[in-house]
Amino acid sequence: MKLRNLPFVLIGCTLLILQACTSRKQLIYFNDLPDSTVINLPPLVQEQRIIQPGDGLNIMVSGANPEAVAQIMMGISMTGNMQQGMGMMAGGADEIGRIVDPEGMLDLPKLGRFKVVGMDNFQLRDTLTKVYSKYIKDIIVTVNFARIRFSVLGIGRGTVLSLPNQRTTILDALAAAGNLPNTVKRYDIQVYRDYNGKRQIFKIDLRSKDILYNSQQFQIRHNDVLILQPRNISFVSQEVGIFASFFGVLVALTTLLVTLIPR
Repeated sequence: MKLRNLPFVLIGCTLLILQACTSRKQLIYFNDLPDSTVINLPPLVQEQRIIQPGDGLNIMVSGANPEAVAQIMMGISMTGNMQQGMGMMAGGADEIGRIVDPEGMLDLPKLGRFKVVGMDNFQLRDTLTKVYSKYIKDIIVTVNFARIRFSVLGIGRGTVLSLPNQRTTILDALAAAGNLPNTVKRYDIQVYRDYNGKRQIFKIDLRSKDILYNSQQFQIRHNDVLILQPRNISFVSQEVGIFASFFGVLVALTTLLVTLIPR
């Protein structure tokens, strides 16, 4: 091989590198962010979670009268396994706390069968505080969701996950699922959402920074289903072929240079 052929070899290597970089960009999250050490984002609007049928609620009541507290909490606790003292708590998980029935109702002391669906946990807290303050002096009521549950389809046989959070983001959800393998499309993640009487499916492109500015899509709702789409197998194989070809050309170029160097 003559020295005049070296530019063509270098051009071929450059094209292979550019093609490999294009494939790599398909796997990078938010690859359109500006090249800066610090990127300022607007505050994420936190919408209050609405109580839905099937939600698990942890309810805690405390006050100055332990006997009155125990009486109220005996009606709230599904197990009847009470802690004695100033504060009583209805569990730390769905099966210990209260489950909202399919009609959106809870059976609560002094309230009977009470509709909670459509309220947020703070509204329910205020309602219980108002009712139970007639029986308990210096009352403190807290109401929290037991967990947030979501599903991920497209990795193996699919998985159902839960996090002990009031809110979570799609990044938290994917991290809990074990991140995305290279065989999954970053630009076509479908989210099925059935929330507050509204059903919808929307698509997310994790390569774009736009998702960071969309609080509705960036935040995961309870019972969301993330559907991961597989990338084209031939395209994945092509990536492997690109890097194999690049390696082969690199070896050939190295051999050429060694041959041209005068001894």
